[in-house]
Amino acid sequence: MSTAVEKVTDAVNDVTAALSNTAISDKPADSAADQSTSAAHNEAVLASAAEGRRLYIGNLAYATTEGELTNFFKGYLV
Repeated sequence: MSTAVEKVTDAVNDVTAALSNTAISDKPADSAADQSTSAAHNEAVLASAAEGRRLYIGNLAYATTEGELTNFFKGYLV
């Protein structure tokens, strides 16, 4: 009886290890074409931002520099 329990325990541990790095999503996995499309979209967004989109940010200190703002927002597609 204990060997059956050990086999089941090993099987559960194997499944747990296999699923530990798995994410559930409604979206299918990205293919190379999807990644290429995504990269093109990101380039278009950046080009659009460079063409004159403005973002008003209030309550900034007068001494705030453009470099400080750039560093702060570099993680966003703004």
